[in-house]
Amino acid sequence: MKRIIALLLIIILIIIGCSKKTKKEEVPEEGKEKVTIQVYYTQPAPFSMILSDLEKLGTINYNRILKNRKPGNPKSLDKIAFCLGAGVADALLGVKGKNKNEILNITKELVNYAEVLGVSKSFLKLSDSVKVFLEQDEWAQIEKKLEDYKSTILNELYNLENFDSVILIHYGGWIKGLQDVSELIMVDLKDREATKLLSNKTVIIALLHDLPNLTDQNIVKQPYFQKALTDVRTIKEMIYSSEDGCFDEQQVEKLNHLATEIVKNFMN
Repeated sequence: MKRIIALLLIIILIIIGCSKKTKKEEVPEEGKEKVTIQVYYTQPAPFSMILSDLEKLGTINYNRILKNRKPGNPKSLDKIAFCLGAGVADALLGVKGKNKNEILNITKELVNYAEVLGVSKSFLKLSDSVKVFLEQDEWAQIEKKLEDYKSTILNELYNLENFDSVILIHYGGWIKGLQDVSELIMVDLKDREATKLLSNKTVIIALLHDLPNLTDQNIVKQPYFQKALTDVRTIKEMIYSSEDGCFDEQQVEKLNHLATEIVKNFMN
């Protein structure tokens, strides 16, 4: 069976705070001194923090989301990166719901995406131990192994200077997390206090800074990308309009609709 887990590359997602990491590059210019460029990207929150936040939702049917999940069919590198991040978000629900079959299915997709993006095959070998942990129901070990693997994959893409993919993976993870969690709240919970999980100003500000400034401006010019960017701006307005960080039922439905539209734009 193909390596189990490119799982975790990043992200995800699911609605938590983050920070900035920098990398310095010296770029020589003929006849001039070297100049230093700072490259930033938003770091993901630890899986333990994400899973802890999901605990706040109480008893939830995570597997309902996974049951209705449809694999993506991305045909361009930007969409592949987005779908990889989105897959990580769903994989975390698989961990929370202890759904072994879905974790295996999702991670097969993630491995394929990671290979297309140029991640070294040597990093994919860590999936073998994850499969063993799954068979033994060692969920704490699974979480740790996935977290370690995520960091390795993220660093690999960063060292390859594939910054666009790093940004788009983060984008896919956060948007899919927003879609998943808002649907869980709408259907299974309907609790106003729980809607605070949908408000993450740090992530959305970082994305609105990074997305229009991708290295490949041909991606930015695509109609589906511009439409998604407009939807992200609308999401930002909704998040910032809440004085207490909570949302009513109609607002949750709107956030879910916007996230769902973005996911659809990038899945095919």
